[in-house]
This record gives sequence, C-alpha cells and structure tokens, in this order.
Amino acid sequence: MNSLSTLAGVTHVLPFHLYDDVKQQPTRCELVVHPAQGWAVATELDNGTAGLIQCQVTLATKICQEYHIDPQALTLFTHYAYTGNYENVYVVRFVSGTRDLFDGIRFLGPRRYMLTPEDVTVLVQLLNNGQAPASEWRALPHAA
Repeated sequence: MNSLSTLAGVTHVLPFHLYDDVKQQPTRCELVVHPAQGWAVATELDNGTAGLIQCQVTLATKICQEYHIDPQALTLFTHYAYTGNYENVYVVRFVSGTRDLFDGIRFLGPRRYMLTPEDVTVLVQLLNNGQAPASEWRALPHAA
C-alpha cells in the first residue's frame, strides 16, 4: 500500500487531521487520495488518539469536501499496518451519503468489510496501473 503515494494524480497527506465521529476529539491519519478517480486510502497512525474505526463518517465527509469528490463516486479504504508483516485493509461503505441544500455532505451507517490478501493484491495492481478501484468497492454500493 505504501507505493500508492507516488502515483500520478495522487495527493499524499501526512498527517491528515480530522475528528472522531462521537466525541469530536482530534485525531490524524496518513491519507493517500486520488481526487480524479475518487478513491482514498487512510492509514491509521499509532498516535494515542481515536482510531479510524471511530472516524469513518468524518473521514469520508472531509475527503469529499477537501478534494471535491462526489459522495456517489467515493471509494474509501482504511489501512491498519502493524508491527511485522501484519496489516489489514478494509473497504468502508455507508447506508447513504449525499450533499445537502448547503452543499454539505452527510454519510450515514458506516460499515467496514475486510479485503482478503488477494483482493488487496488486485487493488494495488489496479491502482498502480492507473485504473480506478472496482465499482463494487464504492462507499455507496448502490451508486452506479
């Protein structure tokens, strides 16, 4: 996943600041985002603050707002790298996500789905080849 930060069209932000969804406590992560293709990979940092699982709504909203990504086009992955060779990658999906009347963005009902090691390999190959992630990984699965 580390190689994604060097791809053309990608913005790499370290640290990316946000707040958790419940207590509004500040936290941060590493973010790799491709605004034109609508995908982002957020890597949790071991920083003693709220983890990404507590920030999914805020993370998706802030990515869409700051990088001008339509909520219907967002594909969001969270990455948890641990000591050694152990890491997990999840696709984050929501029940709904839309812009409101004031051009704000609201996501509801976050769920994470772990990608298999094979899925991660396919994902990294797609992204390294300049392709967007498969549509079935979108944050709003019903979006076409």
